[in-house]
Amino acid sequence: MGDCLLLTSPVRALKENYPGFKISVVVEPRFAECFDANPDFDEIIVLHSKLSAGKLISRRFDAIINLHGGPTSLAYALLCRGPKIGSEQFQYSALYSGLAPSPTPNLHSVEATLRTLRWLGLNETAPAPPLRYEFHPEHAKRMAALVGTRDYVVIHPGALFNTKRWDAKRYATLARMLQAEGRSIVLTGGPADVTVVNETARDVPGARVMLGLTIAELAELIRAAKLYIGNDSGPMHLASAVGTPVVAVWGSSNSRTWHPWSVAQRVVQNPFECNPCPGYRCLVADTPLCIESVSVEQVIASARELLK
Repeated sequence: MGDCLLLTSPVRALKENYPGFKISVVVEPRFAECFDANPDFDEIIVLHSKLSAGKLISRRFDAIINLHGGPTSLAYALLCRGPKIGSEQFQYSALYSGLAPSPTPNLHSVEATLRTLRWLGLNETAPAPPLRYEFHPEHAKRMAALVGTRDYVVIHPGALFNTKRWDAKRYATLARMLQAEGRSIVLTGGPADVTVVNETARDVPGARVMLGLTIAELAELIRAAKLYIGNDSGPMHLASAVGTPVVAVWGSSNSRTWHPWSVAQRVVQNPFECNPCPGYRCLVADTPLCIESVSVEQVIASARELLK
């Protein structure tokens, strides 16, 4: 989800400079909704499986830009006709028609993609716009009916890896502190987050739990919130795309590359010599010390700053 949403900024810059360009994007079904109603994308090509990639064989494009670099995305690019653009650090670089320079270390993902587009000819002075997720009034109305119009904070305690996942009990303590200050709490999560969300909710009386929302529903729920609090995850970037202030509790990944883009935000992270790391597991201890070191006091202080 994050990669898809972060793409909306550079593509927006591209369309603002070249409004006549027609942009297609290849995406998995579960993330296709990231581009729903976005006027910068003329075509959403949804590949339901590797077998469905055959629909690309008959297609010709003026440029095929692979931003991922893995073998699967390269295979998809090779199925289409037209010049293939990759990056110098990609595997099988000899198979590309052109190779953009490798991105500068610690450059934000949005800026890295924008540099590839500048290398291809985009105006060097073109700024990186905010992320974009279009307003869906029907979902906004439904979310308002479910949650009400009171001041509320969305807390999303899930994350893909435990090195990025702050403890559920600490989220619960944080939620109760916000409740004591007059804020309503909404807890959200995807299919893999049910356990951690329920564990958080057990200790937060009165919190509303909303699981299994579509991307559009989650976007409108977050858009109407006063604040979003969560780990480094796709919904964090969705909050950025709808313009809601973000408190990001940070662990193993590189916050300089992946922090919330172009929105009022606070990254709560403590320095470790081993950071950043791949994040699949902690390489220096039995448990992820980086995310465990973040205190409730640090997070509530950042939340209070943004809520002002």
